[in-house]
Amino acid sequence: MSNQDKIFQKVNDAVLEGLKRDGMKWFMPWKSGDVNQPMSYNKKYYYKGFNVFMLNAVMMAEGYEHNQWLTENHCRELGGSIKSGEFGNTADVYKWTIGFYDAKKECYVASKNVKKINQSEKIVINGKRQLRYRKTFSIRYWQVYNVDQCNGIVPHVLDAGVPADNKPIEIADQLSKSYVDRDGKLVVCHLFGDRAFYNVETDTVNMPKLNKFVDSDSYYKVLFHELAHSTGHKDRMDRKTLTEISFWGDNTYAKEELVAEISAMYISGLLGLDPKDDKENSIAYIKGWCKALEDKPKECLYAMQQATKIVAYIQGK
Repeated sequence: MSNQDKIFQKVNDAVLEGLKRDGMKWFMPWKSGDVNQPMSYNKKYYYKGFNVFMLNAVMMAEGYEHNQWLTENHCRELGGSIKSGEFGNTADVYKWTIGFYDAKKECYVASKNVKKINQSEKIVINGKRQLRYRKTFSIRYWQVYNVDQCNGIVPHVLDAGVPADNKPIEIADQLSKSYVDRDGKLVVCHLFGDRAFYNVETDTVNMPKLNKFVDSDSYYKVLFHELAHSTGHKDRMDRKTLTEISFWGDNTYAKEELVAEISAMYISGLLGLDPKDDKENSIAYIKGWCKALEDKPKECLYAMQQATKIVAYIQGK
């Protein structure tokens, strides 16, 4: 098993454990609001991609008060130290890195020389004219500690963000409408009774009316699930799990449903929503996903990566 496959498996194991323990709520941020997302303590930026899920999972499992992380070296550079007994109790932060393979010299280009190469240069290989430099992708990772595991490191004081009781429905309404208005083509309607769905052919989201739901939070959670599907349209993110579905229930459809559900739960967490019917409606197929994904770490990783891209797309970032 390659190092990359080991990382895929580690991410997948953490996701499955969280799904089995907490259902889809595992994917919700620890607290509502962007400011409560996992943050690099020394660089003061918020982590993206599946780092959000992994660090939130560690924070939840260990009961840390702050969602701020740093490496051991950064801790020491700032005059702090790792608390006794915490060595080895680390979380991992992952990052995709892009490199280039030189087909002429048959070696990888050193990172310091990447800016010097002509990525459009072509050479003849086996009688065919091809690009000399082939783009490659790999994963790097770093071990990080939570600030609660450190001595002498004072957590950053951050704004409270969007509190859970700060009119979350109004906020959700603004977010959904801003996405639809900004797009200009997508239509949200309430024409087909109790059915909630996205029709890729007509580029339309249909929703039951608000009074059909047990609470408003549940309405918006379902709405964001369908809006997540809509981002996969060929004129938006052109997501294959949406555009290449052959029939209801096929493997591609299954992947798309998981992506949309993770996206909806993530947005629900950001907005402070707490859908009352979520657990009852989700638990049955969640168990199915856990079983289906156990031997497919790359698919699980794909779902998480796509979900974070969808959230950013709906937010207009």
